[in-house]
Amino acid sequence: MSQILRSSFDFSRRKLLRGTAALAVGAPLIGVGLPGLSRAAASQPTGEVIKAGWNGSGICLISQPVAQAKGFFKKHGANVEFVNFGSNFAQGVEAVAAGKVDTYVNFILQYLKPLEQGVNVRFTGTVHGGCIRVLAKTGSKEIDYKALKGKSIGVPSIDNPAKQYLSVELQKIGINPQTEVEWKVFPNDLLGEALSKGEVDAVSGADPAIYVTLRSHRKEFTEIGGLHLGTHKDLACCAIGVREDFVVNRRGDAAAFTRALLESAQWISQNPDESAEIFTQYSPIERPILAEIIRSHTHDVHYPANDRLIQHLSAYGADLQEVGILRRRTDVKALARKVSVDVLSS
Repeated sequence: MSQILRSSFDFSRRKLLRGTAALAVGAPLIGVGLPGLSRAAASQPTGEVIKAGWNGSGICLISQPVAQAKGFFKKHGANVEFVNFGSNFAQGVEAVAAGKVDTYVNFILQYLKPLEQGVNVRFTGTVHGGCIRVLAKTGSKEIDYKALKGKSIGVPSIDNPAKQYLSVELQKIGINPQTEVEWKVFPNDLLGEALSKGEVDAVSGADPAIYVTLRSHRKEFTEIGGLHLGTHKDLACCAIGVREDFVVNRRGDAAAFTRALLESAQWISQNPDESAEIFTQYSPIERPILAEIIRSHTHDVHYPANDRLIQHLSAYGADLQEVGILRRRTDVKALARKVSVDVLSS
């Protein structure tokens, strides 16, 4: 790894995804007529500081430094200040809800349970998909999910989105993720070592760390799943979360921030190498590897809050409900509608 580090559903689900794909085909590009992107259509930004949660190690947040470097924040009138609160993504949800920051890009899988419990955060759009991966040893019998029954799986934390994602995948093939596998927690930089030594039979994590682990064990590890594959490959995974009272009181600023990140996400999908160069200011990972990671993601899966976002949130909600993370009595479609707010069209 040191060589890499620079400084150191069933039919109804398929129907849903086909509908989502159709919407994707019909959606115009940012700045080329996407409904709601006219600045005149929403309240004007105030020019006051927007505190954006920031985690320098998370490539999921790359839209923010790119928006800053390429002038998208300035273009749309968003006066943004990055607030770094550490590497724990769960803290981001807490920070937005507590008013320490106004907005934070995070995994939809990380947000939904707190939102079900009433956390005052709303989604205004999404920025990309495909940033969680599952690895096993090459040639081992744990080369697919079915072989993981009764086995041990390494994850960065017990409430990590990577664990939630794999729990859903296991449940779908008949493996109870609560009783039929053993979850073991390791720091991100030790997941590869744990798998290599046989302490676990598979690992699940998020980029960039899990990609670096895979790349540094090219001959030893195989990617057996991830958000960029299967039924999740057309879904966005990371969304723009904005505190509800911020939307109410400063709708124009929420719109400006969202508009800038959507344009940034599109630019990233078209310019992975330059985007990687920008992110090297924050990450110890070399630019070519960052560019590889960006290319492996679906940065074209970005859009404002609308019916498409509600469909994606409903799909994730049904997944989490199936494994017992969301309550059985929760109406996931109603939850999806409740926690989405279109700040760009009104």
